[in-house]
Amino acid sequence: MSMSAPGEAMEDISASSAPRVAYLLKRYPRLSETFILQEMLALQERGVRLLVYSMMDPGERTVHPDVARLAAPVAYLPQVGWGRLTALARAHARLLRRAPRRYLRTLGRALSRHDPLAGLRHFLRGGWLGLELERHGIRHLHAHFAHGPSATAQFVSLLTDMPFSFTAHAKDIYTTPPERVAERIREARFVVTCTGHNHTYLADLVDGATARRIHCIYHGVDLRRFRLRDAAPDIARRPPLILAVGRLVEKKGLAHLVEACALLRARGVLFRCQLVGDGPLKEGLRDQIVAAGLDGYVEFLGTCTQEDLVGVYREASIVALPCVILDNGDRDGIPNVLVEAMSMGIPVVATRVSGIPELIEDGRDGLLVPPRDAGALADALAAALGDAGLRERLGEAARRTVIERFDQARNATRLDELFARALTSDPGQPVDAAYPADEPERVRA
Repeated sequence: MSMSAPGEAMEDISASSAPRVAYLLKRYPRLSETFILQEMLALQERGVRLLVYSMMDPGERTVHPDVARLAAPVAYLPQVGWGRLTALARAHARLLRRAPRRYLRTLGRALSRHDPLAGLRHFLRGGWLGLELERHGIRHLHAHFAHGPSATAQFVSLLTDMPFSFTAHAKDIYTTPPERVAERIREARFVVTCTGHNHTYLADLVDGATARRIHCIYHGVDLRRFRLRDAAPDIARRPPLILAVGRLVEKKGLAHLVEACALLRARGVLFRCQLVGDGPLKEGLRDQIVAAGLDGYVEFLGTCTQEDLVGVYREASIVALPCVILDNGDRDGIPNVLVEAMSMGIPVVATRVSGIPELIEDGRDGLLVPPRDAGALADALAAALGDAGLRERLGEAARRTVIERFDQARNATRLDELFARALTSDPGQPVDAAYPADEPERVRA
């Protein structure tokens, strides 16, 4: 994999190996978005050749080793600022000369947005990217997230006729104005989303015919990596471990987990708890842990690569993630952490939020509690910690659920088929879902 500096054009690629699909991401590579990296790697295994463009470099110190496995060249879009105006100006002068009416009409759309400065940024960078894609013979652009990346992809299409699609995830869906999301759905060849909960929300934004271009494809996990675990050799000699993995942000509900741990300690339940990840709530959580007298019970492990995380999972008795929905609508979809743990046969405790009930059936392959209810969370954790047979039954069923419905290779096949249909059909036609076959069982139920 080669990376180009921000605003620097990607080197020419030989025609014999030229990709036909480009990915547009917000930040790459990002530790908390391994699901996108794994999707691209799964497509790569199927022979799909990609170009990758990122709107920003996250500048994170920890990078997954799998980033090196991605063969696709990576380039960063120029930032909209005085230092990068030359590249943007050249691209837009060419687009204006080529089709002045189209150009001015699209500029008008950009400036008519609720936030015209954001619209102008997406317009300017979309023009630069559109000419880049044409230069490399790209025939389809796929954006991840329904906000900035899909807005930029939309302007690429408006300026150059490049067909585009996008994947809508979680926060991006519920914190973007509904009329903008609906507009992007109507103009995209197809839309992918990762939960049936999201699918229902998106379909309600548009008419029935347009809704048919929305496809629900779960992220899935690599079953070869997250295989049925052999527990760590000394796991029985230590207090059982409650493990939580994720960014330390409010929607993960980790403050409620700490509160539940305080209740477990008050009941005399034997346990230890580890929080894997980093984020803006770390100091607040640390203060809560100290105030609750949980020093020595709850500890932070920091960030982990997926390779390291597999070893951490092997130590866990339970994986807990009590997600919540924020006042601004921000929420998780189906947290990949839960799918990874279940793939390894680890029992999970989570909340009835967003798409999580599509993954977990309470009492069969995991335990579900109401969000923001530390008492119910403590009850579920205590029940699982105190019953080895229950943990074993939940873990076995969890592994079966993932194999049946969250196999990354199988789900990548469906995405590959969508790209194939987009590349071989009339660019003006949407790539519709073949209902009911394209809907997951628990969405239909």
